[in-house]
Amino acid sequence: MHGGKGAKQAMQCTLLLLLAAGLADAARILAVFAMKGQSHTMVNDPLVRGLAARGHTVDVYGHFVPAEPVANVQYFKLERAGTLAPGLDIKAYEHAYTKFVNPIKLMSRGIDDCEALFSDPGVQRLLSSNTKYDLFITELFNTDCYLAFGHRFQVPVVVLSTSPILPWGNWRFGNPDNPAYIPNMYSGSSDTMTLLERGVNALQVVYTNVIKTLYFDPIDQAVMERALGKALPPVAEMARNTSLLLVNTFHALTLPRPHTVGVVEVGGIHITRPDPAPLPKDLEQFVGGAKDGVILFSLGSMIRTSSLPQESAVALLRALGTLKQRVVWKWEGEAPGPVPKNVRLSKWLPQFDVLCHNNTRLFIGHGGLLSTSEAAHCGVPLLGIAMYGDQRTNLAAVAKHGAGRSLPYSALKNADVFIKHVRELLDDPSYQQNAEVLSQRFRDRPMSPLDTAVYWTEYVIRHKGAPHLRGAARNLAWYQEALLDVLAVVVLGLAAALYVLFAMVRAVLRLVLRATCGSCDNKDAKKKKA
Repeated sequence: MHGGKGAKQAMQCTLLLLLAAGLADAARILAVFAMKGQSHTMVNDPLVRGLAARGHTVDVYGHFVPAEPVANVQYFKLERAGTLAPGLDIKAYEHAYTKFVNPIKLMSRGIDDCEALFSDPGVQRLLSSNTKYDLFITELFNTDCYLAFGHRFQVPVVVLSTSPILPWGNWRFGNPDNPAYIPNMYSGSSDTMTLLERGVNALQVVYTNVIKTLYFDPIDQAVMERALGKALPPVAEMARNTSLLLVNTFHALTLPRPHTVGVVEVGGIHITRPDPAPLPKDLEQFVGGAKDGVILFSLGSMIRTSSLPQESAVALLRALGTLKQRVVWKWEGEAPGPVPKNVRLSKWLPQFDVLCHNNTRLFIGHGGLLSTSEAAHCGVPLLGIAMYGDQRTNLAAVAKHGAGRSLPYSALKNADVFIKHVRELLDDPSYQQNAEVLSQRFRDRPMSPLDTAVYWTEYVIRHKGAPHLRGAARNLAWYQEALLDVLAVVVLGLAAALYVLFAMVRAVLRLVLRATCGSCDNKDAKKKKA
């Protein structure tokens, strides 16, 4: 009896020690997500929840607060609105895709987001508090002013990119960014580019980095200093000291490119379960009862599809009504006209669950990275209609895989062109076959995207910021990284050597000529005397 009691006490002590060790390893984390976009939250929040499930305490400042409380997470809703809200009129994007203007618009909105964030009462209380943190997490997106929180609390910084890496996101990690084969997110190209595309791609990368460094960074600096004082280091220095970048891409979909060890791909992080959940009963009856399959039509959370011109929407409905497949269309308002029997309009859809349904044959979307990743995961061909940002580049990658194609926005106003492409994707079995191959590659990983993100975030905590992950390239000037200084030395050295050689040859020739001419003069003199 006594032996059993002692063994029980020993086990209890062991469990307490293990619990204490786990608590000692648990970190307190600050997260600031000031971008007001539901799609951004869909990427950020799984990481927050994943870290909380591991026992870490996370304080989140953002625009979206879940209805149900999350253990170990405290959400603080930002009172000042950001610049981008969901449900925007589709007309706002009709002429939105301009390769050189879009980055400037994005960074301009970033300045407004900074002003709103640092003037937020809750954020001001946070900055003036004595709260101790072990890590800071934020987005790498349209501004670097959020990095000031890492300096304020003297903690390592992990950044999360909800899109492919922006043109100004690579240098700070020493991440290779060769525009000859790495398309920037605004290019609309795949990694196989023509001479013109490579030229435009290179110009975009240089242009956006120069504009950000010379114009927007000083504004960021001024906003941060108004909030935290003049003792802040320069924006570029804080950016270079970032510990880790988690980027929402995966090479199987977004095409291969080199990354340094401090840049980790976690594409599909928002897909937190591999298989779909059962659909609501009425939706399951419509989708499951479609003997010829189902088409999902959704332009994401940022665009209000119901803001399409009525005549265009009616024409699309009429065209979709000619298909033998059933169509589930995310439509936020009242029906614009008669709805065919094979079409169902829904204000809200469980997109992932519909996409991964066995009956789904085609996805018509805007090419956003979340939707594109879900289509790849589920093995569904994609017909994309790009509106803004990285969407054309995402769709170029899908097209290279043979799993879909893209259409311009104008196709929504031409029902005949629109339905022609829909039929082509449905009738050509290669699109379905390639989508299934893409799905296999997209899913084949040693760890899930979320587990990968949590592991590397905890790695930074364990290793006190993991400075050994930061490559030396981040401290090189652009001309040093391109070896232009070495090339200049080589060229100048060769020029100097050629100059010396030329001078020596000229001197020798002069000596030879003098000797020759001297002997000739002596001979002439002797002839005259004779």
